[in-house]
This record gives sequence, C-alpha cells and structure tokens, in this order.
Amino acid sequence: MESSRKRVALITGASSGIGREFARQLDRQQVADELWLIARKEEALTAVGAELDTPSRPVVADLTSPDDIAKIRTLLAEEQPHVTFLVNAAGFGKFGDWQTISDAAVDAMIDLNCRGLVDTTRAALPHMERGSRIIQVASAAAFAPLPHMNVYAASKAFVLRYTRALRWELHGTGITATALCPTWVKTGFEKVARASGGGHDVGHLLGEQDAATVVRRALGANRLHLAVACASPQSAALRLVGKVVPDCVTMAGWDLLRRL
Repeated sequence: MESSRKRVALITGASSGIGREFARQLDRQQVADELWLIARKEEALTAVGAELDTPSRPVVADLTSPDDIAKIRTLLAEEQPHVTFLVNAAGFGKFGDWQTISDAAVDAMIDLNCRGLVDTTRAALPHMERGSRIIQVASAAAFAPLPHMNVYAASKAFVLRYTRALRWELHGTGITATALCPTWVKTGFEKVARASGGGHDVGHLLGEQDAATVVRRALGANRLHLAVACASPQSAALRLVGKVVPDCVTMAGWDLLRRL
C-alpha cells in the first residue's frame, strides 16, 4: 500500500556544485513532493530553489555542528515525511601535505566528509521505505592513498567503505545505497582545495567532467542498484588499479602525476 506521507528528497551541499546539480536533476525526475536543500548559506539555497519546479525548502545547517544535525532530526521527527532520496554531497578537500594543511582544515574535512555524512544518513534512514535511494558522494580518491591529499582521500575511502557496508545492512529493505566516486568535477572544489599552504602541490586537474554528466551517471547507476558509480572510464580504471596494484606503486605514480 502506497504511503500517504509527504515525499521529500534531502540533498546536502545543495547550494553549489554537485549538490546543486542533483537538485536540478531530481527536480526534473519528480522523485519527491518537496526537495529539502541543506547547506550553510540560505541565500544560495533560495537561489537554487528558485530554479526548480518542485517545491523546495532551504534547511540552513552546518553538518559539522551537532546542534544543526539535531535540528534536522527534529524537523524529520515533527513532519514524519517519506524520504524517497538522500544525496550527501556536502564535503571539501585541501591540497598539501601534513605540514601545510592547518589543523582546523584537517578537522573540518573529517567532520564534514565523514561524521556529517554519517549523521545525516542516520537521521534520514528511519524515514525511508522500500524504493528509497541513497547516493553518497565519495571520490575516485577513495581507491588509493594520495600523498598531498592524504586526509581528503582517506575521508573519501571512509565514505566508500561506509556506504558499501551500509548497503549490506540494508539488504532486504528495498533501500538502495550507491557510493559516487568521480574523478575531478568542474565545481568550486579546486578553489577551496588550493586555499592552503600547499595549494599548488597538485597541478592541473586532468580530465575534469561536467557536474551534469557525473550526476546523470550516478542516478543511472543507482537505478541499476550498483554499489559504486565511477561516472567515467578514468575512475573505473583507478578503481581497478586500486584493487590490483600495490599502494607504494600507486602512490609513486600519483606523485609524478600531481606535478604536471
């Protein structure tokens, strides 16, 4: 029997980049009665909502703040929606080594990329039903250790492993979870990543993809119930390399590539 509850889709990091593109494409697919757009900047969320045909709600929240996570939990508890879609796209990275990335940036990366993602997922899951879908934005950086992006890559490896294990736990519930692992995507990522003492430790971002292409492929992979969406041949190749090539060889190759 179909639920009579309001259907909502939750999108974190919805104010820009991949999150904004997920909002646009989920709007076109009419997956929910309302899109809850979650990010820190209300003005930017309102601007994204104005582009959409589906009614949207800006939810201003910093996912590194326990109080803001509690606010999301409370909102869900009060409204008791059917969460049809959860996209965790909030996250950021920094270029540099252990000496050039600040302690504050390291802590924030771990808090947002890992803890914030897990907390938001755990808040949404009790409101999901058979047919609900989860996409966690990881990265091709999850497939191998990457010096000069070490914390970012490790945080995305966490997202990949967490999503795969969660997917196993959800077996039989009809809820599908997919980890999205693209290579470079044309968003504001690079500007933030270079704002550190080692901001030029990584040279050109070779093979950048459009966010629209990445999101379209991620949604397709999720519909096919795939555990991992690589979204490009380069990412698929890196996934294979991460499985069969020793980490020391991969890191040596990356150390050459990042200097280009």
